[in-house]
Amino acid sequence: MLRKNLHADLLKMKGTPITLAHILIPMITSGLFLIYYSFSAWNENTRIIAFYQAVGAGFPMLIGIFTASMIKQEQNAGGFQNLLTLPQKTVAFLSKVLLLLIFSMFSVLLTAVIFAFGFCKILESSTVSIGICMMAALIMWCSSIPLYIWQMILAFQLGEGVAIGAGILSGLVSALMLTGLGDYSWKYTFVSWTSRIPYTYLKLALGESGAINELETVIPIYCILTVISMIYYLLWSSRWEGSKISE
Repeated sequence: MLRKNLHADLLKMKGTPITLAHILIPMITSGLFLIYYSFSAWNENTRIIAFYQAVGAGFPMLIGIFTASMIKQEQNAGGFQNLLTLPQKTVAFLSKVLLLLIFSMFSVLLTAVIFAFGFCKILESSTVSIGICMMAALIMWCSSIPLYIWQMILAFQLGEGVAIGAGILSGLVSALMLTGLGDYSWKYTFVSWTSRIPYTYLKLALGESGAINELETVIPIYCILTVISMIYYLLWSSRWEGSKISE
């Protein structure tokens, strides 16, 4: 059942800007940073951290746009009738969030591969390995799971405009949490996790031993929130009867 829904959602997304964006954005983002780093005076550690901070801070905005695009597809396909008439809505909604997560995993890994290859091979950096860059990307992806879930709920409950607005606001908060204002509160602000958790991992990988304490604090919070979010998402989707824009 889930496989059939994933296949159906994939066919709906085929040839849409969502698919193309998950390929072009990693290429453009990594390319621009590599071009800038080829002549910048920053040290190698700062370059790596700044790259993942920028990508992580922009991630929530993209999540808002992608979830809004997902609801737009369903709205155009008969005003949500395909979803409203399903006897089991849970599987359909689970398929949608899983498909976006699969796309995002591919996208962040592609970003890391392009950046790591250019940074290590073309710019001849020896500070980090490609493996560390890949691990930071996977950590960023894992950090985005609760955000995808809640953005999906906002999109289908309140509409695409709210989803995009929430994504922009989340991105701004994520960027703010990278400053000194977020040094203590970021662990409890899940919209900042896509930028702060990879950043904390990189600090540890680059030799800052104090970062392990931050990771040990945030990991249990992340696990609890992710489980609660998924349970709520499944319960909410089973009782979904249309969004405000379809009433």
